[in-house]
Amino acid sequence: MASSGGAGGRRVTQRDVAREANVSTAIVSAVVNTKMDSIRVSEKTRARVRQAIRDLNYVPNVAAQNLAGGRSRIVGAFTYHDTFPRAESRDFYYEFLVGIEEEAEKVGHNLLLFTGARDESGQRSVFGRGANMLRLADGAILVGGKINADEIRRLTDEGYPFTVIGRHEVQGLEFAWVAANYADGTELVMDDLYARGHRRVLMVAGRRTHETLVERRSGFAAACTRHRLKSDDAPMVAFGEPNPDLPRVPHVDDEQGVLRFAAETGSTAIVAESSYVAHRVYHAALGSGMVVPRDVSIVGLGDHGDRENVLLPDPALTQLSTPRREIGAAAVRMLLRQLDGQGQSPEHEWIACEIVTGTTVGAPPASR
Repeated sequence: MASSGGAGGRRVTQRDVAREANVSTAIVSAVVNTKMDSIRVSEKTRARVRQAIRDLNYVPNVAAQNLAGGRSRIVGAFTYHDTFPRAESRDFYYEFLVGIEEEAEKVGHNLLLFTGARDESGQRSVFGRGANMLRLADGAILVGGKINADEIRRLTDEGYPFTVIGRHEVQGLEFAWVAANYADGTELVMDDLYARGHRRVLMVAGRRTHETLVERRSGFAAACTRHRLKSDDAPMVAFGEPNPDLPRVPHVDDEQGVLRFAAETGSTAIVAESSYVAHRVYHAALGSGMVVPRDVSIVGLGDHGDRENVLLPDPALTQLSTPRREIGAAAVRMLLRQLDGQGQSPEHEWIACEIVTGTTVGAPPASR
């Protein structure tokens, strides 16, 4: 195991250190790699080796050390988004990456960010020029709302260790993921509204459907079933334009449309799948002279990473919080369990959401 060092930039090897300390190269390797369980080395001999290392200015080749042990101790992080998240951009995915970084540092691994490779259409791709770029790391964490199913299949076929942030479905495949538990979180929101006396709650759906939105809708439906709220008591409306996956659900064009629909259905609370939409409805209500929550309660169910959702919700807004740092950290731990050979099947882990209490939820008007 060679390293640059010594006087005049001469390459210094472990053999040079062994000769200087008058020991075998195996002993030098054990001291350098701190593998005292494989060979017994007295404290006096270790001190002599360390002194030789200092005298010769020997610097271990970290890459060679790690490869010799079969692991580079590098965790990869790959995002499918065109612009890599930055703190000042307030990007939805930034906190996931912070969690990944913090956990990787905690467990003594380096973090390698992959951002360069693109496919023929110009989209970010795991496979640059046909090769798996992630192989520079022991394993990788994939981040992004739009996961490429073909790449997931190829990574699985190659046997490359990876964990996905967010629950994603690829037909016929099982792979590891860590996700926010939006279904249970939505039930918590509904339970809170019910406990305050709300018996008519409007659900505002978006114009798209993917896994996390399905979870919010299923949580809403489950809570309505438990509280015996019928469809007239818990109507749904699509925001902006019709949702093809919800053909029987009417749609409204804008925030004022949501407020009108709530009034027409007698809804005393509005729950929006996206906190961004809830934010817009809240400010539309204020602009119309309404008092929130005296006239209507408003809750957001967190955001889901759309690039348009860059506006932070008003701090006053009561909303479901996505535990992004916790998910990032859990993804690192799950990946390391894969690398350590723990478990036979891909893991799935739900991380609980919390309600961030603002000032937009109160008792319904009739109960005051």
